[in-house]
Amino acid sequence: MCVLVLNLQNENIHFFPIPKRPLSEILDEPQYHTFCLDPDACYNGQLTIDISSDNMLGAGGFKTAHPGWLTLFAAPDSGLGSCPREKVAVKRPFHKIFPPGSSKAPGKYVIRQYAAADELPKLFREANVLYWAGPLLEFAYDYIDHCIARSTDPPPFTIPRLHFVKAGLTLSYSQAPSDPNQKSKGCSPRAGFLLEELIGDDDGRNFIKYIHNMDCNPLLDVDEFGYDIATFLACTQHIQYVKTGGLAFISDYQGDAEILTDPQVLTHPQGKDIFGDGNIEVKVSTFQTKHVCNDYCTWSGFGLERLPAGSAEEPEASQ
Repeated sequence: MCVLVLNLQNENIHFFPIPKRPLSEILDEPQYHTFCLDPDACYNGQLTIDISSDNMLGAGGFKTAHPGWLTLFAAPDSGLGSCPREKVAVKRPFHKIFPPGSSKAPGKYVIRQYAAADELPKLFREANVLYWAGPLLEFAYDYIDHCIARSTDPPPFTIPRLHFVKAGLTLSYSQAPSDPNQKSKGCSPRAGFLLEELIGDDDGRNFIKYIHNMDCNPLLDVDEFGYDIATFLACTQHIQYVKTGGLAFISDYQGDAEILTDPQVLTHPQGKDIFGDGNIEVKVSTFQTKHVCNDYCTWSGFGLERLPAGSAEEPEASQ
């Protein structure tokens, strides 16, 4: 049930945390290949959303983000929702409505949410991207830590330590179950939300776009804040690309100096696209000629082959 008071929208929800699993486990166990709703890991609760446009956290190419507060009735010991009225970012996919006869110029459109039947598959894809992105990043860190431990000389740089947001998929129902510990049966969700921990809440941390989805190199200039992190993340792409046999790597790296959000997992054209509307397959197949190796990549302890950065123009890809 949805209750609107001024600009605060209250939703009765079922919350499904996105689990953290090692990449090896995801690859080896077929039941873990994609994010699925686990009834045994479902939490009932209430979500309050500030839907005012003035307080909106932002609107990207595919999703809006509003501030919200999550309260779970039987909260987990850790993770998102472990604290009552935890501040969260509430994200939903949207589509653009342009006035009849107008050109599709930037800014000349109205944002509309999808119907639940169209919204939920998109949310599942977004959740699945986060489900894979976390293990892919940890996979790169495991390789880095292993190489450093084996090296006789320490690297001439400090390794930035980042992780992806804690997140979960939330379904809202028209009527709350009478028993908070009892899951609703036989009713369809009226809406869905992707909930994430709030980045940079009241602490002045900068939100930075490190690497664009259309590139495999840092988006920042060398004199800009965050450039060192951006070059390190480009190195993690190199590691992911090489160690997956050229099949996949994370792109659209963005967040602050500790927490990352809204990634894309770019896959080879021969693979199955399960990673969302931002996936650009051509980027994976041309990674070797577009990635420019940096000081992280070329440290001998990592044992990475230097990739030749090409200059030829690449086929244009639409998002």
